[in-house]
Amino acid sequence: MKRLFCISLLALSFVAFGQAAPAGAADVLKIGVVSPVSGNYGDHGALERAGMEMALKELGGTILGKKVEFVVADSETNPDTAARRVRGLIEKDGIKIFMGGVSSSVGMAIAAVAAERKVLYIATNGNSDELTSTKAVRYMFRAAPSMASLGRAAGTYAIENLGKKWYFMTHDYSWGHSGTRWARDVLKKSGGTEVGEVKFPMGTRDFSAQLLQVRNSDAEVLMITCAGFDNVALLKQLAEYRIHDKMKVVYTLQEFCDVYPLRAAEHRGYYATEVSWDENEQMKAASKKFAEMFPKAAAPVIDNGNYNGYVAMMAIAEAIEKAGSAENVEKLVTALEGMEIKKNLRDKPTYIDPRTHQFLSKVVMVEGDPKGTGTAVWKLIKTYDAVQFDMTKEENPIDLTKK
Repeated sequence: MKRLFCISLLALSFVAFGQAAPAGAADVLKIGVVSPVSGNYGDHGALERAGMEMALKELGGTILGKKVEFVVADSETNPDTAARRVRGLIEKDGIKIFMGGVSSSVGMAIAAVAAERKVLYIATNGNSDELTSTKAVRYMFRAAPSMASLGRAAGTYAIENLGKKWYFMTHDYSWGHSGTRWARDVLKKSGGTEVGEVKFPMGTRDFSAQLLQVRNSDAEVLMITCAGFDNVALLKQLAEYRIHDKMKVVYTLQEFCDVYPLRAAEHRGYYATEVSWDENEQMKAASKKFAEMFPKAAAPVIDNGNYNGYVAMMAIAEAIEKAGSAENVEKLVTALEGMEIKKNLRDKPTYIDPRTHQFLSKVVMVEGDPKGTGTAVWKLIKTYDAVQFDMTKEENPIDLTKK
């Protein structure tokens, strides 16, 4: 199935980077969205932008009486490109609020600019440890769960239900390393055995050599951290090489939009994910609304990417209302610290940890369903509170409330 981008379907509140400002610009609140339009995470970028658009529509398109306009700049999943384009949006358009990222390395680059220029940035879909620890800055918040929460949730489920001899497959950059790190932490503390690990760079589409190593091992569990179009290729080849027949396959993070295009027989494995479209009635209703707004989206339901874009936009709107201004960044940061985001499509609000600026909600464990049809690509099997597995103060002593 061809995977389609939803960027072309977005409403008129999105404009391209570099487009001339409209008449009456003083009545417009511009928010910068630095997000991949192309590359390995192009579909994920399209989804997060669609989630932002969906939230803005629910808000009536305005905040504090100002029409909101998203100005999109393609990060190209390149940290240097992203940083340069954020600076351009600050200098040309005077933008003080930013969202986006997807890739953790891009998120770190934007965070550095946010600290330098004192603008607000919400990293919508980066999960690496560094975003809320060693690379954390006062002006950045993170909407997606940390890989500590996701990796330890996946690891805990695997240890308790699937086996204690593991092989790791790791996307070879900061995010991939984070997923393996925290799953490995669970394995070690539970007395399990690591059989081996293979790392692969971004842009890998042929996994034959890696999967032959895995298949020839005596592992009970294959623990994977991989995303994007690389992951779609891997998911197909896991079935092709019959890995599921030899061991249980577990992902520290999975995206619905990566599983959805596969053949039903390839919907196998156990996945930690940030949200499942069918976890409650609110999410089901929001998924129906999303499908109506974006019928050709890579995921026709609420997925990690659009969910985090949605919640980030709701948080920004609430912070602006609370601060009484979109111009005073210090007040916006303070407003976000400790906030409970009630418009999050869940039974409990999303809490923003004031110390780390981490959004804390849930981690969902699902099992792929090879008999499922349509959007029923997996079944929900377990839900954890993200705070249960997030980095402790001992593991991450940073305190962003201390200026």
